[in-house]
Amino acid sequence: MDLEVTELGSGDALVVFVHGVLGRGRSFDRIADVLAPECRMLWYDRRGYGASAGVAAPVGIDVHVADLLTVLDGRRAVLVGHSFGGVIAMGVAVRAPESVGALVLYETSLAWVPGWDDSIMQGVFASDDPETAALRVMLGARYDAMGKEEQARRRVEASAFIAEEQSARRATPPFVVADIQAPVVYGRSDPAVMPVVVDYLCREVPEIDVVTLAGAGHHAHRTAPEAFAGLVRRGLDRASR
Repeated sequence: MDLEVTELGSGDALVVFVHGVLGRGRSFDRIADVLAPECRMLWYDRRGYGASAGVAAPVGIDVHVADLLTVLDGRRAVLVGHSFGGVIAMGVAVRAPESVGALVLYETSLAWVPGWDDSIMQGVFASDDPETAALRVMLGARYDAMGKEEQARRRVEASAFIAEEQSARRATPPFVVADIQAPVVYGRSDPAVMPVVVDYLCREVPEIDVVTLAGAGHHAHRTAPEAFAGLVRRGLDRASR
């Protein structure tokens, strides 16, 4: 399928944003407002979400990685992944290292990391109604407050969410983290967030910069765009060295 790509900004450096579950490419618009004079930027709605929802069957990590490679079209970029979007960005860094100058990951989890507490997602998978369970995990009371039409639309996205999360839990991990050659900037809102993942990345990747955006929350690209833009600038700096 053809993905609708938004391009903006100016400059020689290219940044590609990859949204997380239930997200949208345009969720990075506040970051783009900050960085527009400094770099070119791309975003898109991943399969299963936003403008790309409901047009194809839910897919796993491998297809999302292939989609991002299509968006890159041979260009070299800094990949910025929010939450699950970071998993896809990492997959591209392994599959096509020549295309990735740096990775900027924000609160990205890796379900196959030893010691990861997977009880929440396992509960979703085991539910009699996994889509509703997934939406209640992600949206809480907001889901129950939605109208029937909005709930139905969100359930389509929940199917995409479940498929990609299941693909991260295969018997064999979707990629080997140690094969990442690009420098990594890892952001989180508190040192207590994702400690197992951060420790694992610090052991496995050759260069990592861990940054705390205190109090920004999981959606820092919306709540703290200036601070999040700082993470992107770190990635651009690492890519230029």
